Order: sequence, then structure tokens, then C-alpha cells
Amino acid sequence: MAAGMAQAMSGPRLKVGVLVDLERRVSAGGHVKCWERLADAATRRDDLDLTVHVQNGQDGIDAWTGHVRFIAHRPIFSTERLSWFLGKIPDHTDLSPWHPAIARALADYQVVHTTDGFFSMASTALHVCRRKGIPLVNSVHTDTPGYARLYTRRTIERLFGQGFLSDLLLNQLQIDRWQESAMRAKLERHQKAAHFCLDSDPKALEDMKRRLGEGRVGMLRRGIDKTFFHPENRDRDWLSKRFGIPPERTVVLFVGRLDATKNVLTAARAVAELIARGRDVQFLAAGVGDEIPVIREMLQERATLPGSFPVSDMPTLYASADIFAFPSMLDVLSNALMEALASGIPVVVNEKSGLEQHFVSGESGLVVSETGWADALQTLVDDPSKRGAMGASARAHAERTLPSWDDVLAQDLMPIWRKAARWE
Repeated sequence: MAAGMAQAMSGPRLKVGVLVDLERRVSAGGHVKCWERLADAATRRDDLDLTVHVQNGQDGIDAWTGHVRFIAHRPIFSTERLSWFLGKIPDHTDLSPWHPAIARALADYQVVHTTDGFFSMASTALHVCRRKGIPLVNSVHTDTPGYARLYTRRTIERLFGQGFLSDLLLNQLQIDRWQESAMRAKLERHQKAAHFCLDSDPKALEDMKRRLGEGRVGMLRRGIDKTFFHPENRDRDWLSKRFGIPPERTVVLFVGRLDATKNVLTAARAVAELIARGRDVQFLAAGVGDEIPVIREMLQERATLPGSFPVSDMPTLYASADIFAFPSMLDVLSNALMEALASGIPVVVNEKSGLEQHFVSGESGLVVSETGWADALQTLVDDPSKRGAMGASARAHAERTLPSWDDVLAQDLMPIWRKAARWE
């Protein structure tokens, strides 16, 4: 029996409303997927009534059980309206400072949980919770200030090119850094108003403890289904039939958005360098994003780009690859990284990304500098026995340390929600 099941208890259900100001769709990122998996865990509890509010083009209710549901809301002022200025962004959110439908819904909860500190749902929750005395909990799922810095730079360069004006705004006035600082300050104000704050980054937690006090801060891990993601799913014949990849070719896998936010071109360039060195390597990148044409041009037939991939096939995809490359510098914690570890393949990440803390470098994967990717991947491409040993270590690490989603709900969230509601 899962730990979360063991901790469920009969009696009144705690009514919690969670606010995720992003669109819930098949291709949604890890932030939305995290709450879908936690909602699934909630269906197995008898002490929780959970509503997750999300954004969508149409209002609607998706009831999973009598005590777990998703409610979709149309945005008041979506960032999609600013696409002409912002360009392509992976996930649209709501910039309105007030959302009437959210405000009406919040009065029904004993605890309100925001998953950002910036946008319409979080802003509305802050005002309603202050006025009505509803306990507020916040968790960080995305490095939004870091994304703000990146997209500010990209927008300025797209509008003004690489000339004088871009140099003035970015290198002299450092508008992108200013935007990052402003967003970080906004998050800190939101966290200051919350009863409890959660994060998955130990460094961020230490900073929060200094600002808020240790008693108001907690760890929010990510769960993994270690039965679903398993090395036994490896099937190179399936990979060959599905994508035409020769069984003897080394497959470097990336899973996530194929754009600058994930730094995916670092992995693609490393694979291109390995091919130039005569290595038989394929880059398999599952996801969507505006770097797809760049990767296709760079790697030609050595790039396999299937787009969004069915969830049911993901375990086979992971386990059938040879190396998982994830060069993102902006992920608070990556679901994909944990899925790769559980699938028994070695992982490679950037140093100072924060992801290196989730495995043992040199045993279950490698931590490399931004300029060291090709050499690091080559050590694994050239040594199948080393890959195998690291993959076995990755699986053992996952079995030993990674929690289930039931564990995360029971151990990381329920105690905080109960304290916030003064049920403990």
C-alpha cells in the first residue's frame, strides 16, 4: 500500500482550492502535469476535497470523482492577445489583476493554494484571502523570473535586431535583468503574505527560510510512478519500427519544449559535434517548440522530432533510449529527469542548473559545463558498459529516493494544508 494511502483518514474532508493559471491541454508542461498527477493521488484519499482551477478557452468542469475536480476558466486578458509583441511563448497565462469567477469560487475553500505569485489567479487569491481570512499557501513550480529575463531579451532582439538599441537596452540598461528582479520581488511579496510556502530547490528553500522563517517553509517534491517508468519497457525493435532508427545506433533523448527555455540547442549542437567526429548517434527530441526547424536543419536525418508524444508510449520511449540529455537552466525540478532515472538510462545535465542535486554525478549520470557537452556525451557513446552501469545506478537511485505522487500528497502537501487550516 502506498504511503499516501496509509495516511488517508476517514472523517471530514479538507476543502482545498488550487490555482494553476495555465491552460490544461494534452501538450501542457510539467506545471500542469504535476497537478494532474497530484489530483489522481487525491482520488485515493478520503480526507480531502480538491479542486484545481486552470485556464481554458471555455469554462467547464471535469469531475474525476465526487471529491476531485478540475474547473476551467476563460482568461480575462490572456498573454495570447500580445503575441504580436511577445512572439511565441510556450504557455499563455492571464495578465488581469482580478478574475471575478475565481473570486467567487475561493470563498468555498478552507485553504487556497497558489502555484505562482504573478498572474490573475494568484493576484485575485491574494486579495480574497486577505479580505475573508482564508489561509493561503504558495508553491513554486517554474523559475518565472528567469523566464522573464529570457523572453525580455528575445523580444528586444526580435524587435530591434542586434544593433545599437538592443545593445543599449540589454547590455547597458540591462532591461532583461531589471525585469527578472521585478518579478522576483513580486514573488517575494506574494510569499510574504502566504501562511506557508513550498519549493523543490534546496537553495531557494534556504533563502525562503531567511526571509519568512523556517516554520513557514517546506519542500515540495515531484512524484514518479516507478512501475509505469521501468527499464523493462526497453524495446529497440519498437524504436526502429516507429522511427526508423537503426538498432545499433546510440540514441540521445530529450523530452520537453524544444525552445530556448529548455536550452535544447546545447544538446543538439553536442550531437552534431559527435556526428562530425564520426559517432553513430541519433537525436530523438519529443516535444514541440520553435527550435524544431533549427534542429532539423542542423542534424538532418539524424534528428527524430515526433512532436508531442502519447503518454502511454513514454515509458517505452525513455527505456529504449541510451542517454537522456537535459540542458535546461530554468527548471525548478524536471518530471522528465525523474522519468528518465526511473527508466534506467544515464542522465546528463548542466552544472549550476539545480538539477544536479537529484542524482549522483559519475554514478547515475553526468554534470557538465555549458561547453563540455560533446565530450561528456562522447564518454557515454563510446562506452556501452559504462552506460549500462550508470543506467542501473539511475534505476537504483530512483527506487531508493524518488517518492510516489501519493507520497508527495501525503507527506509534503497534506500536513501543510492541515496546519494552514488549523486542523493540526
